[in-house]
Amino acid sequence: MQRVELPNGFKVSGLNDFEPPVLYHEMFVKRSYLRHGVTLSPGDVVFDVGANIGMASLFFHTECPAISVHAFEPGSRTFAALRENMAEFKVPVTLHNAAVSDAPGAALFDFYPHCTALSGLHPDPEEATRLTRIYFGNLGFSESDVEELLVDRFTRETEECRVTTVSEVISEWGIGAVGLLKVDVEKSELAVLRGVRAEHWPRIRQVVMEVHDLDGAGKAAVSLLEEQGFRVTVEQEPLLAGTEVYEVFAVRPGAAGGPGGPGEPGEPG
Repeated sequence: MQRVELPNGFKVSGLNDFEPPVLYHEMFVKRSYLRHGVTLSPGDVVFDVGANIGMASLFFHTECPAISVHAFEPGSRTFAALRENMAEFKVPVTLHNAAVSDAPGAALFDFYPHCTALSGLHPDPEEATRLTRIYFGNLGFSESDVEELLVDRFTRETEECRVTTVSEVISEWGIGAVGLLKVDVEKSELAVLRGVRAEHWPRIRQVVMEVHDLDGAGKAAVSLLEEQGFRVTVEQEPLLAGTEVYEVFAVRPGAAGGPGGPGEPGEPG
C-alpha cells in the first residue's frame, strides 16, 4: 500500500503510484462520469460497480456530499485501499467486497497489482497489454518508452471472490431508487445489466458505464438500456481511439433525483 498525493492535495491509498494520478485526471479534471446530462442530486444513492481504490466514489462525494454510495470491489488488496480511502475522506459508503454480475455466487478474479484498473473476471493479459500500448501511444509516448512501461505490468494474481447482482443489493438493502449506476468492470458490463430484474429497472435513474464492444456486447448493452426507457449516448475517449472501449451514458428522461430508500451507510457482515 502506498500513499499518493494528488494535484488537489488529497492523499490517497493505492497499490502503485502510477494509477491514482491517471484516475484523478479522468474523474476530477475531465469529469468523465458527469457528462451528457448525467447529474447528481442530494439524497441520491450511487452504485459504484468496479470501485477499485475508490476514486470515482470520492469524486461523486466531493461533487455532491449529500449522497450515499454502495461501492463494489472484488480484489482483496484494492478493497483494502478502497476501505482506507473511504474512511479517510468520510464518504458515506456501504462497502461490498464482491464482483457484480448476472447471478450471485463465486468466481475467480484475476488481479494485476501494477495495473489494478484492468483486473477482472475475464483475464486476458495480451488484450490488456494491447489496450495499454494504444493508450500510451495516443498520449504521445515513444514506442521504446511504451515498451519500458509495459515490462511486468500484467503480472497477475488470482483469488476467489464473492459475486452479487444489482437487484440482490437493491432488495437486501431496501433501496427505493438508484440515482446513478456507474459500471467499470472490464468486459463484465453486460452481465451487470442483465443482473437487474425487470421490477428494479424503473428505480435506476442514470447509468454510466465503460463498454468493451466485443462480440456485440456494446450494441447489446445500448439496446437493453434503450428498451428500459433511457436516452443513450455513446462516445469514445480520444486516448482510446483504435480500441473497442467506449463510454455509455444513459439518462432516464424526466426522472428527478432524490432519496434512495432506508438503507444506511455501513458494511454488512
